[in-house]
Amino acid sequence: MEQPNILWVDFLANGSRLLDPEKMKELIKHAVRCEITHLVVDAKIPYGFTTYPSEFAYHVSDLKDEQYHDWKGRDFLQEMIHHAKGSGMKVIANVDVFAEGNGIDKEGMVYTKPEWQVVHYDQALSDMPTAAENHNDPTVFVNPIHPEVEAYELNIVQEIVSKYEIDGVVLDRCRYPNIYGDFSSLSRSKFEAYIGEKVENWPQDIMTVEEKKPVFGRLFPKWAEFRAKNIKNFVQKAKNVVKTRNSDLIFTIYVGSWYPLYYNEGVNWGSETYHPSFEWTSDTHNTSGYAEEFDFIMTGCYYPEVTIEEALVNERPATWYSVEGAIEMSKEAINGQIPVIASLYLKDYTDNVEQFKKAVQLCKEKSNGVMLFDTVYLEDYQWWEELEKSISK
Repeated sequence: MEQPNILWVDFLANGSRLLDPEKMKELIKHAVRCEITHLVVDAKIPYGFTTYPSEFAYHVSDLKDEQYHDWKGRDFLQEMIHHAKGSGMKVIANVDVFAEGNGIDKEGMVYTKPEWQVVHYDQALSDMPTAAENHNDPTVFVNPIHPEVEAYELNIVQEIVSKYEIDGVVLDRCRYPNIYGDFSSLSRSKFEAYIGEKVENWPQDIMTVEEKKPVFGRLFPKWAEFRAKNIKNFVQKAKNVVKTRNSDLIFTIYVGSWYPLYYNEGVNWGSETYHPSFEWTSDTHNTSGYAEEFDFIMTGCYYPEVTIEEALVNERPATWYSVEGAIEMSKEAINGQIPVIASLYLKDYTDNVEQFKKAVQLCKEKSNGVMLFDTVYLEDYQWWEELEKSISK
């Protein structure tokens, strides 16, 4: 595989500006000049709305936020595909998988189908919005193992690969919201079946919450494995949908690079050949690894510190709290099985263009490419020329 330069186009951040087709054309021109090889275009956003007219989901023009109402009758995904045609760039459709609602505006499929919603560990939610991702994020998640949820999400993937001339699919938010979900009766019965025993003290045998922090119980390592297996099972089914349509379609995913803390998300994005040893991992945790299912993986190396040395100087908790350290952690977990594309959050470099350029170059040197999140910051900071210089070096 050539070393990809991937640019993400988030609908919520860019949708208003890109209402103007001229702005879409301009974006494509900038991207081509910067040697971008792959454009990630949102097909389904974090609140579960689709940017194209779907048979299953609500359209983005149905969002309560008025700035998106002008998209009524339009197809953002198709328009971006149209403008990118002939540019040489590949277009990958992004699907935010298990995020199905906005907790502030109380909108999205999760409010139409409340039985899909993640059930949280009660005590932890005293000061959090119900079923939200974290304190600041209004995204509401659904339970990945609810059979109707699984069928619904696979239908959307099927719809996208069937109707659009794309080069691939990327999954995002293909996970649990956090460590506090899901503790539904469905998850309990499935977990008990998985371990072959009844959980006498539910959910205390899995974990307790003390001073608003989780404390692992005796069954937590198996629980972490169980959750990760659930996500892996979905990933395998989604891959089957994509590759059955066309085996040449790219199948990839975005995850955070902070592997040692990824029990929060209930995901093992490492290779089956990687045997992690943390207090939360079981002896067979490696069996839940899903790296081998993907053509490549994008890991979010989302830190202002670019080098390990900078992380040490700034007294970060670990060396992987840096772009360089995060790449090392990612490569360790992937264990050479698939390419690792280091990903940057451009907002980390606000008012520091030199640090941004340094980060881009380090990603290209130390990983199999670079992913830039998000286009809106290249626009806001007027960094297109700077990106062109740093990528072509």
